[in-house]
Amino acid sequence: MEGNHDKFSVISLMKGHVNWPEERSLWPVWVEVGGSAEQILATGYLTAEIKASNVRALGVLLDADVSATGRFQRIRQLCSNLFPNLPGQMPSGGLVAENDEGKRFGLWLMPDNSSPGDLETFLRYLIPGEQERLWEQARENVGTAILNGAPCHAAHIPKANLYTWLAWQDPPGQSPGLALTRNVLDPQSIHARVFVKWFMELYGL
Repeated sequence: MEGNHDKFSVISLMKGHVNWPEERSLWPVWVEVGGSAEQILATGYLTAEIKASNVRALGVLLDADVSATGRFQRIRQLCSNLFPNLPGQMPSGGLVAENDEGKRFGLWLMPDNSSPGDLETFLRYLIPGEQERLWEQARENVGTAILNGAPCHAAHIPKANLYTWLAWQDPPGQSPGLALTRNVLDPQSIHARVFVKWFMELYGL
């Protein structure tokens, strides 16, 4: 995954579904930040990670950004030697593959493996229903700020929307991971179920 917010958001979400102790040595899955998407998608990076002797299952979480299809085709190209039977298109429920050596490889493209977007696009759907009016207000305020000259790139609008909404919670400005832990964002949302199912299948939880 690409950043610490991604890491702790995934951990906090999964804590709502599996036993996940605070002690790192007891984590059921080791979660780490791989760096930028460019680093993760560089030639040789993923194959080296998969080939590591201590790795039985490797999951990769990336933002789709503008094209989930483009991201998947790049991953498919990078991993085809180790996983020759990867599908031609990204599965809607996330990719889980196993090769002849018993290694497992998984891929999830935020938000839903097909739409453009990112982690914040996914997390938006974990906002409780009673907060929808406040969410719409946050979106409107971000739009007004952009019209008034806020230097927010179009690709960053989902992030701006989510963090504006989080700024109005109690306490204000908490991270997405903390918001999930405190149920400000709902880890039990029906919109989280497909991701949770993919994660549990990949790692045998």
